[in-house]
Parts: sequence; structure tokens; C-alpha cells
Amino acid sequence: MVKNSFQERIKIEILKILSENNSPIGSTTITRELVKRGMFINERTVRNYLKSFEEEGLVQSHGKNGRSITELGLRELVNSLTYQRLDFVLTRYLSLAYSVTFTPRSGRGRVVANVTLLDKKNMDKALDVLKRLNQARLLLAPYLKIVDEEESYENIFVEKGKSAILTVCNLTIDGIFIRSGIPLILKYGGLVQFVNKTPVRFIELMSYEGTTVPPLEVFTYRNMTSIISYLNTGTGIIPANYREIPKEALDKAESILSELSSIGWKVISVIGHPEEPLLGIPVGVGRCGISIISGVTPTAALREMGLDVDVFAPHCLVKMEDMKLME
Repeated sequence: MVKNSFQERIKIEILKILSENNSPIGSTTITRELVKRGMFINERTVRNYLKSFEEEGLVQSHGKNGRSITELGLRELVNSLTYQRLDFVLTRYLSLAYSVTFTPRSGRGRVVANVTLLDKKNMDKALDVLKRLNQARLLLAPYLKIVDEEESYENIFVEKGKSAILTVCNLTIDGIFIRSGIPLILKYGGLVQFVNKTPVRFIELMSYEGTTVPPLEVFTYRNMTSIISYLNTGTGIIPANYREIPKEALDKAESILSELSSIGWKVISVIGHPEEPLLGIPVGVGRCGISIISGVTPTAALREMGLDVDVFAPHCLVKMEDMKLME
């Protein structure tokens, strides 16, 4: 299901890129633009998509000059955007969470990963920041995977001069909840104010429903966090998200978080009492609220340090066995 969803997203983005250009363009240009938009696929794959689109009549070939979108392609693009414009983010998030197979007991299986793209020359500085975050319990799991320049992994291809850091997204925890039989409602992404390392309240919130924009990416790109301040003083603004579970599942949820902690995961979470507000958010009848520090925290911290980085969160599923424990 996730694979098909990703393929449909690739299709839409390629058609959008073609529609935004008045003249034909080639696979190299399209691939570079896809990378900017968070679609890490290689040029060969793009050529395969274009060949398929040409057979469907969605694009027209102009030889060495590249391809252009056809009227049929434009209609296909409009129909696809209309279908996907609402609740795209929430649906994709839940699809990724449902596909998690990682279990704390085995330490194996697929997790949801965030991708941070940066200049290769800044890698050492970035890893130093990640170590500080890990020590401060702001890195969800002490694992990462690096995809170096001109390397590929899964649906990720990194261009020359760049590197990608894959870290564990907290949608992985939602996936573990779901596979353990805990139904949940993923409601908000937001920013939590911390004072003396204690969470006080949400100061910003964006609902996951009815949006095509990942809320926590918005806060990250607007530089609305103060994670470095938290590292230095214990007071700052940290990205987090909020979900609700039935109050009957509270004990099981606490047990899962405890089990993750026992294997080295540093899950900074706040679990509310049944039907009582959590960090300023009213809780539904018969439910408990849970807030967990977001997996975009590393990228937000790097941006605070002045590094030119891009975040794609969440982006894909990764085998935990392919990730390395941080030193």
C-alpha cells in the first residue's frame, strides 16, 4: 500500500514539474527538481516513469530536447490533485505507521524514518549535534543511517555534494501501538514549551486533518524552535505531536514506552490522565492524551545552528537492521 502511494506521489510530482515548464525538459532536470521536493529517486527510475507516461499519452517526446505534458496529462494531474488535496498528510502518516513491523523485543523490523538532507561538508558538525541531542534525550532512538553522495537506498538517491541522514520518526511508536491493538487518533503537530527540562504547554498547534502540509515541517522551516537553548539551559521550544488513545489502553501504552526505554530509546513523552487536559489540550471523553517529542527535532536543531538542511518527515520505511547505533 505504501509503495503504491509513493508511486502515485512520484507520478503527480513529475507531471507537475512538466506542467510548470513551457518548453520540453529532460530526465536530468526532472530528477534534480524531484530531489528538491523530497523525492529521492535516481534518473534511471525517472526515465522509466516517463516512458510509461508516454505510452499512456500523458507526455510527448521531443527527442533530445526532452518531454512535455499533454492535454491528457494535464487532466490526469488535475484529477489527481483534486482527489488528494484533503487529508493527504494524515492518510499517509497512518499508512506509514500501519506498515511498521519493528518490535522492541526483537529489535528488528521496519521503522518509519525521517530524512535530513545537507551538504556533505557539514556532516561532522551535524553528527556532533545529533550526539548532543541523544545525550539530552531529544533523539527518539540512538540509531541512524547515512546515505552518502551519489549513493542510493530504497527510494532515496543523493546527488553529488550532498549527504542524507536517516533517523527514526516517532510515527514508529504509533505503528507499535497499532500493531499491539491500541487504536489511536493522531491529532496535532505542534511546539511545546519546556522550562527547566519540564514540558509546560503547547504554544503552537496544527491539525493533521484536512491538510496537505506536514505541520512539523512548517514549524521547522519557519525556525520557530529553540532546541539549542534547551540543550544549554533546559528551557526552550521543542517540536512534538499529540495523539489520543482509549483510556482502557493506557496501561498497555505505558508498558510499550517502558519497553522501548529499556532498549535505549529515549522517548520524551507526556501521558495524561483519562479525560484530563494535556499540556493545555482538551482530551476527548473516554480518552487519554499522549505527546511525544517529534522526530524532526534533529533537523530543526541543525537549522538553528545555521546549517542549510532540508527535512522530509516522515519519508519512508527503513529496516532497523540497516541502521547503526550511534557511538
